[in-house]
Amino acid sequence: MLPVLPDFPAGPLDFYRKRASFDWKKLKTFIETEEVVKFQNDLLKVLQANPVFHDDHTHQTLDEQRHKTLQRAFSIADVDLSSISTSKLNLSQRQLETLRTMAQLSPESCAKRIAGELFTNALAIQGTEKHRKFIHDIETRKIHGCLCMTEIGHGSYTNGMRTTATYDKDKREFVLDTPDFQAAKCWAGCLGKVSTHAVVYAQLYIDGMHYGLQGFVVPIRDPKTLLPFVGVTVADMGEKIGLNGIDNGVLIFDKYRIPADCYLNKYGDITPEGDYINYIKDAQEKQTIIMGSIFVARIGVIGAMECYGTKALTIAIRYAAVRRQFGPSDGEEVPILEYQSHQHRLLPYLSVMYVARFFSSYLSEIIEGLFLDSSPKQNAESLSAAAAELHALCSASKSVLGWMVRDAIQECREACGGHGYLKVAGIGHIRDDFDAVSTYDGENHVLIQQTSNWLVKLWSRVEAGGQISTPLQTANFLSDASRILKLKLNATSVEKISQPEDILQAYQWLVCYLAKQTKAKLATLTQTQGPFWARSNTQVFYAKSLSTAFLHYVALRHLLTKIDAAANTEVKNVLLKLFSLYGVWTLEKFLPTLYQGGYVQGPEATSLVHEAILALCHDVKDDAVSLVDAMAPPDFILNSVLGASDGQVYQRLKSAIFMAPGALGRPSWWREVVTLKNKL
Repeated sequence: MLPVLPDFPAGPLDFYRKRASFDWKKLKTFIETEEVVKFQNDLLKVLQANPVFHDDHTHQTLDEQRHKTLQRAFSIADVDLSSISTSKLNLSQRQLETLRTMAQLSPESCAKRIAGELFTNALAIQGTEKHRKFIHDIETRKIHGCLCMTEIGHGSYTNGMRTTATYDKDKREFVLDTPDFQAAKCWAGCLGKVSTHAVVYAQLYIDGMHYGLQGFVVPIRDPKTLLPFVGVTVADMGEKIGLNGIDNGVLIFDKYRIPADCYLNKYGDITPEGDYINYIKDAQEKQTIIMGSIFVARIGVIGAMECYGTKALTIAIRYAAVRRQFGPSDGEEVPILEYQSHQHRLLPYLSVMYVARFFSSYLSEIIEGLFLDSSPKQNAESLSAAAAELHALCSASKSVLGWMVRDAIQECREACGGHGYLKVAGIGHIRDDFDAVSTYDGENHVLIQQTSNWLVKLWSRVEAGGQISTPLQTANFLSDASRILKLKLNATSVEKISQPEDILQAYQWLVCYLAKQTKAKLATLTQTQGPFWARSNTQVFYAKSLSTAFLHYVALRHLLTKIDAAANTEVKNVLLKLFSLYGVWTLEKFLPTLYQGGYVQGPEATSLVHEAILALCHDVKDDAVSLVDAMAPPDFILNSVLGASDGQVYQRLKSAIFMAPGALGRPSWWREVVTLKNKL
């Protein structure tokens, strides 16, 4: 079957591969499709043939990392994706799969590309025909772009941005100015060393009147010399914990003038006389649509998170299947994957990666149709409503899945013991690079509030007797809240509590209950504290839990839709196991709320949930290696001595140790050691 998917080499992992309840190749083609798998394999051959994509874990200076990241980004951009494979994928699909491959092989190159796409997406979403030339120049590499939103003094609070753009109607120019260092743009990827142009968000002023945060395409460096223009100061932010191939930068303007045509005027414009024309009257609607370019990047971040987590779990689970420790006194040592505690540490996170994989694809499909293919004449009201719902989904996804993947990576590192601490194990690099996800593109604890804000607004309509019908239909069940809140847990066995319908019902109840509780708490606190502090003091135990429960519900509902579409029974069954494991494992964290609201009563529910988690982990255990096989990147991309597909952990570990530069030699400072010894 499928010549594009050869069997893995025989080795220690066969012990579990032979015990799997399904064919990993069928699962992989269900996730990817045969055409995608074929393209991935052909792309891999191209990447392997290029020395710039090889990594031997040796130390590189900051400048070397930046240079190599740029070389990789350019090299992949130079690949003719339409000709490297006979796969039937269209160009857009090929680009998406290439981006995913790069997220696994070179996260920095992928991040660099996403940072560049923020620039072009902003132009495509907010610009008009006169701005198309910049997109063309990016594609032909005449210029290089980035997006500048965050400032030193303000990140998540976009209304607080202080960079100004003042319109000079006599010269038909905008004057960009940075009033002080706290107003300097910062953290923009590709800004530090490379970008020649930036989409800059600044507060617009015309004749002293303030018109809010607006976007401008701004030349900042000479494309021929990469030197900044007069009136522009650009600085690199220096070395970071991870992702050091990305040149994050600081941008300062000193009364810097740009032509009027630099204003991104799809949703508003300025006449030569200085009159502002607003094509969207509602300020919130306009802001939501303008942030579409951010949504595009956020979905890319969500997809990249799954790539990080899948790599870490591939390493940890394959290692757990090979590593043997302890055993019965009358028997041989057993793989550590056999231990209940090890299963509980890793396998729920395996279910997280499957949920994240399917859900990130779902979000990508939505945004492709919502923003990237949208017409300038698209109904602003309907676009804004869909964008608001998508914003709620993306905000919760990036936050909740981000926290779970972060914890998964750390658990994988620890689950590999001392060997997992080696650089050649590969997990440390994954952990350091992933760490930025908790902050960039929105700090998670701030970002997740966007979801609860949206849900509380919907709940106000529910309380007023209105029906809920959202564009993406993720919250329509709120219309039935009065019935849902009367439901009780009726599961009396591990099998029953693990059923998809019971899990989804519990999450519907949780969302309704937490929405009601959050709205009530908010109303009570508003009377004494005012709306600002009331919202702030309703986050812990209320709004954050509401957003989290909603994300789990929507992600599980989508996964079940995908499972129902599976034609192969074995594939369907193993995915149902992962559905149940994710569902029950995440529900366990809501047990106090389920008891508080009366959905469950008595100690039996807690026992059932705990027993179900352990039973599902045990059921998934024999499938675990094949489950990572279906998602794992090739060994060339994984680049780990502990997680290679042949399972030859100790052979690879031995080679890595003894072949490392200087491993068998004495240090250059050996005389100092001897001298110190003699003095003693």
